[in-house]
Amino acid sequence: MVPRSFPDLVKDLRMRRAVGDKPPVLLLGAGASVDAGIGAMDELFQFFGCADFDTFCQKIGQTTATERYRYLAEFLQTRKPAEVSAGYRALAALCAQNYFDFVLTTNMDPLLDDALAAARLWRRDYLLIVNGVIRPDRLELLLRGQSPRVKIVKLHGDLFQRFMAWTVEEMDEFLVEVSPYLKPAVAGRDFLVVGYSLRDARVRELVDSAGGDVWFTHPKAVPDHLANRQGMRAVVAPECAFEAFFPALAEALQVAVDDERPATLRRETRALAPTPTPTGAQTMDDLMSAVFGVVGPGGAPVATAFLLAEPRVIVCNRFDVAALIESNQVGLVGPGDRRFKARVSRVNTEHPFGPTLLDVPPEIQAAGLRLDASQPQAGDFVQVAVAAGEKTGISSGPVIRTEKHAISIEPVGNVADLVSLECYVAPGACGGPVVDGSMAVRGYIVAGTSDPDQPYSLAYASSQWDGFLQGKKPVKPSRRRPAGGR
Repeated sequence: MVPRSFPDLVKDLRMRRAVGDKPPVLLLGAGASVDAGIGAMDELFQFFGCADFDTFCQKIGQTTATERYRYLAEFLQTRKPAEVSAGYRALAALCAQNYFDFVLTTNMDPLLDDALAAARLWRRDYLLIVNGVIRPDRLELLLRGQSPRVKIVKLHGDLFQRFMAWTVEEMDEFLVEVSPYLKPAVAGRDFLVVGYSLRDARVRELVDSAGGDVWFTHPKAVPDHLANRQGMRAVVAPECAFEAFFPALAEALQVAVDDERPATLRRETRALAPTPTPTGAQTMDDLMSAVFGVVGPGGAPVATAFLLAEPRVIVCNRFDVAALIESNQVGLVGPGDRRFKARVSRVNTEHPFGPTLLDVPPEIQAAGLRLDASQPQAGDFVQVAVAAGEKTGISSGPVIRTEKHAISIEPVGNVADLVSLECYVAPGACGGPVVDGSMAVRGYIVAGTSDPDQPYSLAYASSQWDGFLQGKKPVKPSRRRPAGGR
């Protein structure tokens, strides 16, 4: 272990920029979330009524994926900061300015996601990859690509994707599967470790396999198990606590960080150069609060609907809700199992999967999603929010085919004007919004395979039904020759 100072680290990052060397791979651990206000592991044990980690693992091992999601969501919602923290804001700004292009994190919470969205990093090309959701072979292709420029990998899964590794065995299994594809991506790269103890043998093996320098930071002391490691640079200083570290780093590197002052003060200081405020969802929380399950005959959600910000309506897939409309109303289930009745406003009958629009019940206060009616591009990375069926949460993948095409879908027959995605969906996803990195709706799911080994989904692009939303006569579907079905 070689002692180094915070100024030494700043100098190293500056020199990398000057000579064109790659930035270090950033490895984040639980210390980042704890310092941002999420809570330590012992608080999580207490929340579950467990005295120690072993008891916690035993208890959590008996729960389903849905139960785990509910537990962790409740734990995080009572502790998650209302605003993006200073540490995460500074980290997002540093990523935007190319000081970091590859982030590995063991955290499953949405704090990093929210920071990147708040910083509008999507405009600068970033991609969030969740271990357990992306197929390992697909992960290798994504990591090797020049674009997106900034890549973030959640090693232990993600709350909203509902793929999470909680026990030691699960964490080990997650990393065993993905390590062969991560190792080539980090080969020859240096590492910067923040908020992480490097106790996990699999993660240490991954770091060691890179063969580069390792900068280890800690606000108090180097852990005993790392004290004798050769070649590791240790920066031990109070400013190495996560919430102090990245703001101090941004200041030293002269990287501007957006402030979080009250809106009235921001308007005063920026009056000469006003910045338009985007409407609609900005975070993963916003996205999940804008999707609803469409209630089936048995009372359980069978399809997905979503809330738009402008026009403020709820959008359903007509095919999936036609048989569920009672007295001109559709039953919906929102976050927290809240139940609503929404009145049918208009129905698009020009396409088999045209939108049905519902009036928004006054009890629903969510921001809603922004609509983008532009045509998606091949390779665009999108996410699908699902609120019904066995697998709820978020699926993700790239757009495969952008030109509108026809395909045979049972039991409807030949359906035109669809876009293909490499994305896994299960029954209940139909109607789920397809959103891009800015949380804008680019379409919604109409069909797909439920085979995670061959993910393939079909979406009805918003460019096809935007006119209907605006009250214009919808364009009839083209009559192209079917391309075959799945």
